[in-house]
Amino acid sequence: MKLFIQLMFCAGLVLTMPIHVMASYESGLEAANRGEFALAQKEWEAAAKKGDMNAQYNLGALILSGKAGHSDPKKAIKWIEQAANKGHVDAAYSLGLLYYTGSKEFKQDFPKAYKAFETAAKKGHAAAQFSMGVMLVNGQGVKKDVSAGMDMLRKSGEAGNPDAQFNLGMAFASGQAGKKDPAEAFKWFLRSADGGYPLAQYQVGRMYLDGQGAELNPATAKSWFVRAADKGHIESQYALGLMAYTGLGQAMSFEEAQQWFMRAAKGWDRNAQFYLGKMYMNGEAGKADMVEAYKWLDLAASSGHEDAHFYRSFVASKLPKTEVQKAHAMAQQWFDANHSQPHKHYDLKPHAHH
Repeated sequence: MKLFIQLMFCAGLVLTMPIHVMASYESGLEAANRGEFALAQKEWEAAAKKGDMNAQYNLGALILSGKAGHSDPKKAIKWIEQAANKGHVDAAYSLGLLYYTGSKEFKQDFPKAYKAFETAAKKGHAAAQFSMGVMLVNGQGVKKDVSAGMDMLRKSGEAGNPDAQFNLGMAFASGQAGKKDPAEAFKWFLRSADGGYPLAQYQVGRMYLDGQGAELNPATAKSWFVRAADKGHIESQYALGLMAYTGLGQAMSFEEAQQWFMRAAKGWDRNAQFYLGKMYMNGEAGKADMVEAYKWLDLAASSGHEDAHFYRSFVASKLPKTEVQKAHAMAQQWFDANHSQPHKHYDLKPHAHH
């Protein structure tokens, strides 16, 4: 199992940056809170030029957001860098994120990103500790050192960072932390899951379902899958569908299974699409509907589901050619209508619906 370690970023970085109140630029803060961003920029710029690191940080964040005009990453990063150099912890962390991702205006720079994360991490910034740990484990901008990286992830996890806690769970589950330790993996997954992290909630569910690192308990597994599924986690939605379909840890319910499979299928889970096809074929979703069955099996097959190819052929053999063409057109219509939605691909090859 490959360790699922990555840095989490968002395009609206400035929206996550806390604004620090200091009397020297309080008028700028008040203006920003009123939505008068041009005035806020003017006030913060005056304070920033006098060396106020909080003004420098918030000015950079505001310029980056483009709320006071157009976004200017180069100008923004200069102000954020000045704040970071003065010891502003959030500025150092934000600087690390900016250099890690790069942009059209400035190049990605892993060494600078690592240095910025390290500055913030040394002052106890949990997210920076996580990012620093990731870069050490991956050897990005610094010599690869898995042991040091794991130590940093542990610091971040102990401080309550759910990303770090999840990745520690993955490390112990896969053996990248040394030897495989399901109990230790479960401990970290559970801490992350309790913090609302859906990937961890899914892993906790899996461990309860498998009896690995935790006592076998399908009912408890389901409760964790539900938490993750309600946050849009596709694999959890599929797992809930399969549990309802097979009657694992509950009474068998085709109606419930169909509901969960449909949610997962809309997230492009080919297994859920396959089961929907089977259910329509067998009449388990109500009256048998071979056209609808072909549509879902066609979609699953186009994503590489091997069994779907055989079932699709069987369904096609039961339909007139015109109905097969209709079903294929329905699949193509669904594909085109939903392809712009976020979804997973099972390989990185150019693809289309066939």
